[in-house]
Amino acid sequence: MGEKRERRECTRTPFLADVILRSELTAAGVKADLLNISISGMFVRVDQLLPVGTPCTIEIIVAGTHSRLRLEDIEGTVVWQDELGVALHFTFRMEWFVLFKVYAHYSRQEMEAGGGD
Repeated sequence: MGEKRERRECTRTPFLADVILRSELTAAGVKADLLNISISGMFVRVDQLLPVGTPCTIEIIVAGTHSRLRLEDIEGTVVWQDELGVALHFTFRMEWFVLFKVYAHYSRQEMEAGGGD
């Protein structure tokens, strides 16, 4: 059997944050956990899978100790799914991606403290 070819073109950054996915199927929104993000997409753990091809509006909520940052109105599409969650491709490159690279150490500390699986 041949090796699985890596199709990603952008480096992914592990990052824990809350996400809300909204689509025509889920107007109220589906809560998700961000697991990793790149400039072109992200992977989230969800309880309710969305079909491949579903366009979504994405909200990412990065919580700090004393404040919270909300990135809203991010457009994307579900491009694949597995038993853990869904991968989304952003319609436009993530203009705030540098924030995730800069603050990745906070997320890493949360993972090490037991906040991530």
